[in-house]
Amino acid sequence: MYKPIELELNKEVGFMVVNNSFQHSDDQEGIFDERTTTSLTPVDIFQGSGQKQEDQGQGLISTLLNNCQDQQNENRIKVMICITMYSEKLSELEKSLAGIGKNLTHLLDIGIAPHQIAVTVIFDGITNVHNVAGSYRDNIVPYFSSEIDKKYGFQQEQTLTYQYNQYQEQLKRFQDYKPENIKYLRAHPDELLKKYKKHRVALKKTMERLKGSQYNLVEQDEWIEQNIVDAMEDQYNRAKDYVQNRKNTAWVYQDGLVDKGLDGILPIFYTFKFSNGSKLSSHMWFFKGFCKIFNPDYCVLMDVGANPQKDAIFQLIMAMEQNPKLGGVCGTMRIQIEEDDKDDVFSIQKCQSCEYDIAHLLDKQAEAALDFIHVLPGAFSAYRYNAFFNNYQDDEARMNTILDKYLGQVLDQNYEHQTLQEANMFLAEDRVLCKLLFCNGYYLRYIASSLVYVDPCSSLKSLILQRRRWINGSWHALSYISDNYDDDLNSSQHSWWDRQKFKLSITQAKIQQLMIYFMESFQILWLYMILYAIVDTGDLGLNNFIISTVIAFYVYLVFMIIYLAINYDPALIRELGSSDKQKAETDYYFSRLFFVSTCLGFISLGTVVYTIYLLISEIFFNFGFNDIVEKPQVPQSYYLVLVVVSIGSIILPIMSSICLLPQNILNAALTMIPYFYYQPTYMHLFVIYSFCRIDDLSWGTKGLTNTGSSSVNSDKAYQKFKFLLKWIVLNTLFTACLLILFQIQLYLLPQGLILFISVILTLLTILKGCLALWYRIKYYGISRQINQYIQSKSTQRLDKDYFDEKIKAIKKTINEGNGLTAASTNLKQDISKYSYVRASAFVAFLENFYKG
Repeated sequence: MYKPIELELNKEVGFMVVNNSFQHSDDQEGIFDERTTTSLTPVDIFQGSGQKQEDQGQGLISTLLNNCQDQQNENRIKVMICITMYSEKLSELEKSLAGIGKNLTHLLDIGIAPHQIAVTVIFDGITNVHNVAGSYRDNIVPYFSSEIDKKYGFQQEQTLTYQYNQYQEQLKRFQDYKPENIKYLRAHPDELLKKYKKHRVALKKTMERLKGSQYNLVEQDEWIEQNIVDAMEDQYNRAKDYVQNRKNTAWVYQDGLVDKGLDGILPIFYTFKFSNGSKLSSHMWFFKGFCKIFNPDYCVLMDVGANPQKDAIFQLIMAMEQNPKLGGVCGTMRIQIEEDDKDDVFSIQKCQSCEYDIAHLLDKQAEAALDFIHVLPGAFSAYRYNAFFNNYQDDEARMNTILDKYLGQVLDQNYEHQTLQEANMFLAEDRVLCKLLFCNGYYLRYIASSLVYVDPCSSLKSLILQRRRWINGSWHALSYISDNYDDDLNSSQHSWWDRQKFKLSITQAKIQQLMIYFMESFQILWLYMILYAIVDTGDLGLNNFIISTVIAFYVYLVFMIIYLAINYDPALIRELGSSDKQKAETDYYFSRLFFVSTCLGFISLGTVVYTIYLLISEIFFNFGFNDIVEKPQVPQSYYLVLVVVSIGSIILPIMSSICLLPQNILNAALTMIPYFYYQPTYMHLFVIYSFCRIDDLSWGTKGLTNTGSSSVNSDKAYQKFKFLLKWIVLNTLFTACLLILFQIQLYLLPQGLILFISVILTLLTILKGCLALWYRIKYYGISRQINQYIQSKSTQRLDKDYFDEKIKAIKKTINEGNGLTAASTNLKQDISKYSYVRASAFVAFLENFYKG
């Protein structure tokens, strides 16, 4: 029942089964890669022992498919979980699977048995799986060979080892013997002979086959140039067919996680895509493949390494069960700091931990108060499957589903982005998906009680590459959404009030986006004002010279980052050859980038420290609260009010979460030092580097840096130049105008500008704080409703004697050769009513059907 199969993704029907004769030998005559496709065959395991062995279909997947044919079937799949992998270690996968296992008991208590939950682990490219020499314990291929293959008796072509080696070999031939490479080898006979010597055994077999069995190939024939070229071209053509045939297929291991305590089985499908696509491509396999054939109620997306806590998945599912208007939910993500970094005061991992905690205490709660989450993170989120299908009455509109829009660039293999905005937008496809779900009539919500631990970026280098994707993707996705939501929102069936909340959420995000766009201008203005207050030599000319010099140095550092970011070319680094040289050159580049960023950081930290000093000395010591009433026209009165209100707007929602998220608050307090230490890097380096690398469309993390295929075409270069020039010019003009206004020294103009900017920032802070506080109050009611719903759905655990009695009755029915239809009425009712009995019954019938 757990036999491996090759599946081909069919975007209309889900999956087709690939049957292969495995004619892969070079000396094999006839068709090299003979393949046929058939449909998946549903198999009913509850019909008794009357079915023959040859009717067992494709194993476990056939059984689950049969259960999902009827929506009323109590054994149908209700929850699908997708874990996306690239080259991560086996231990990361085991951590995620263990986290899923912690949730099974909770789901079983409310009627969802383990076999009604299916996990799909999707590896993006079979040759990319973790298989590093000297790291046996964490390697994927040896694990499957020593554990799963051995457990189920898989041999030769059935094994992952065979599929991995075969595809790797054919892919290498496809790359080595391309026509342009053959042309080069013809022009350089010495290189041709060198290549032949390296692959002599395989090429000689090909020569013998091409010459035919009647021809006696002697040693002199081997060294004839044309014979070598013919053999290489033949291997290229065969390899090309082999790779092309597997462009849209995957080798799938069927397995089951058995929980003895629950007496149930959790189906797991390890899906090794032959070709490397992207994370979005893996989601296409999940939604257009597994979800298409199983039609679940809910879908959970996870990154490998994410470790859901005891009821994290359960809480997400229950939130959507209780409220049918919820289309998507996310939980609280916390950083799992590595042991080596726990004692490092200025750890970049601790900085990320504090960032995540603050984001969930403020940003996520503020967004949830408006019933719209801008980004449901792909690292851990859940969706109502039906929410992906449009609620429109028009048949044509209904056909163009949300999934078709979300997966558009991978559904159409010839799809080409028309603009850089569109290309970058799909780096943050989660944000576009959230807009589509909301405009389909559903709410999106943050469930604070759903806790998951995720892996951080372990170095500043990996973090900057990740944030480049986040910033550029979110920037252009938000621009697209804000320009194109009107029609979809008006047809969303949301109330007028819900539509206004959505508009408020978008407006707030756009203002924050504008602040980021002019971040460097505000930094220069801030620095100028601090210098204006500090520098006092008694000589006006000398004062201006010192201020101008510092400002000029700051601007020089900004343009140095721009220069370094624009001139970074991973393709040139890859031409260096050895990995050691590539690493050395990459490290040297980023060391220069970080040095310049550190210089900017020291300047920014200096302005922050002096600003805090001014606030404390001028407002809290030299100016009291009574002066607000006595001297309301004095600028300090306004500053004091703004500071107090801003601090209160932040503290209140955070303190209101102390009962539900005490660990987040404590952790944020303990990791505040590294968070503030890296803030200049966040403000300067991340934004500047991201804008300068707008043409880099690679993933950035997991070793996926820019390649030729992930770069935009040369005709998009003008779009990058235009975007970058516009950003630099607008920031320059804005900065120049502000500095000129300060130089004019009109009455109260500097104070007025400071006050205006302070009011804007304070209003944003108040809005976010009030929304977060409101959702915290609202969530207590939501949480109570969810708990009441859970109690109403929970089934009482059967006492052991009664449970054992039912298991004996099930086994008796099986031993008599009867199916479930022949079982007693009471037994069938218990199986339908009690998930514990249903889980045991499924395992018993499954093992009986596939035994022998």
